[in-house]
Amino acid sequence: MKKSLIALTLAALPVAAMADVTLYGQIKAGVDISKVKTGDKVVSKKQVGKKTATEIADYGSRIGFKGHEHLGSNLNAIWQVEQKTSIAGTDSGFANRESFLGLEGGFGKVRAGNLNTALNDSSDSFDPWESGAANEDALQLGKIKRVDDRKVSVRYDTPVLGGFSASVQYQPRDNANSKDKYTHKEKSRDSYDLGLNYENSGFFGRYAGSYAKRAILSDDHLKAFRYNTTLAAGATYKDHQAHRLTAGYDANNLMVAVVGQYEGFKKDAANAKKNERTEVGATAAYRFGNVTPRVSYAHGFKAKEEGVKQKNSAYNQVIVGADYDFSKRTSALLSAGWLKEGKGDYKYEKTAGTVGLRHKF
Repeated sequence: MKKSLIALTLAALPVAAMADVTLYGQIKAGVDISKVKTGDKVVSKKQVGKKTATEIADYGSRIGFKGHEHLGSNLNAIWQVEQKTSIAGTDSGFANRESFLGLEGGFGKVRAGNLNTALNDSSDSFDPWESGAANEDALQLGKIKRVDDRKVSVRYDTPVLGGFSASVQYQPRDNANSKDKYTHKEKSRDSYDLGLNYENSGFFGRYAGSYAKRAILSDDHLKAFRYNTTLAAGATYKDHQAHRLTAGYDANNLMVAVVGQYEGFKKDAANAKKNERTEVGATAAYRFGNVTPRVSYAHGFKAKEEGVKQKNSAYNQVIVGADYDFSKRTSALLSAGWLKEGKGDYKYEKTAGTVGLRHKF
């Protein structure tokens, strides 16, 4: 009876009221296998065992709703609500991915909400890999992507003019640190993001940058910065900045991309010296019918902590794999990755592989 009432209610809704709402998403998961080897002097050696780990992993499944309403004079109201939907049932909350409300017209678009930064957007240009979150350091270009973010913020995107476009984004201090709202006893953590893009006939070039007066960096972020780091997780760092350049070609079944990135920040103290890391990477892929083989390589130059270049902090990474498309919406995924940072007693080395499925709707 209840199902019948719901069906009748939906049927009674005006078609026009539903026409501008789109349901979309991806369900993607597989089996990850990984093993880690560490040197005797690695800081977190006790946290790493010697066994091979095998796990069913979600690759970042999500579901979303988006739509628009025409307001006249080439002006539209736009909205999106997107959330994680892990097949492992571990995700909670609503609108925990990119979600926003805004206006779009000949001037471009203005949005407010939980928005991707330009750094986050640019990652799709050079990192097409899928894996569980626990192995994204080896099976994705996860060390480079550590600076990607999504912020409760306001963002303006220009229209595309002659292949060029840009975006600016601002996160107010009370969104960056809601516990300090009304008191402002702590130093401001507001942040700024900028994106510059060019695309023409398959060729593209992108700059993405971010600056925060102060930022709290997590343990995961600092380990991706340098696995054997001595920097304090959860501490406040000042002048945090990241800059990324990406260029390549993506058309006619061929995809080639290169990326270079710099990250720098200091302890929030007088006379503090910089912690910084520079990295480069490249990805190439070619589609043969239903199969797309690809390969990626990344290199991290030696990191500096408190202004001192750290020995055994350089890293190298290789990923190889292929996708097989059963249809336009369903694909099989296969990849293997290797990451090594440092050497000898300070070595961190991970090998991993995954096989999975992805369905888009």
